[in-house]
Amino acid sequence: MRHHDPSTRTPRPAPAAICTERLGLRPLQRSDGPVLFEALEESRPELDRWLNWPSTLTTIADVEQFCVMSRAKWDQRTELWYGIFLGTEGLMLGATGLHTINWEWRSFEVGYWLRTSEVGYGYAQEAVDALVRTAFRDLHARRVELHCDPANERSRHVAERLGFVLERRLRKATRTPAGLPRDTLVYALVDDDM
Repeated sequence: MRHHDPSTRTPRPAPAAICTERLGLRPLQRSDGPVLFEALEESRPELDRWLNWPSTLTTIADVEQFCVMSRAKWDQRTELWYGIFLGTEGLMLGATGLHTINWEWRSFEVGYWLRTSEVGYGYAQEAVDALVRTAFRDLHARRVELHCDPANERSRHVAERLGFVLERRLRKATRTPAGLPRDTLVYALVDDDM
């Protein structure tokens, strides 16, 4: 019979704020609804190429509810969404988070998006780097994955610049927002890489 250390199955406290040289990351809250909606509206043409969920958020009320649900999941440690802000509470640049969490094995999947007008300044890389380092340092991650569409060159470059290793290409693993089959690249970092 295998014995598990119960402490490995217990969700660890996640930092309520993560700061970098230029950015502040914190859990989403209901009051972020209007600024998050604004960022989504600006970015829909780009986001709709890669992500399925933005099309479900069509009103400020939808986004406020998304923020409430995200915060509830954050409190339960089932998903850890963070808003990305310029400075501590400046312009909302987008969001990042840890998803597909397995607390027993301490594995996570990192996701992120940025508003279109702020792409190209290194903010995605800075935010993802901070969140991944937090996952390994504070959450004792063993593995963090980053999944992306092979055609999403910006996401591939973020993964590669941060040292993620391309482990596999899953053929026809997901659907595009238009419903067509799409391959998925799976990148990963493990604790030995840090």
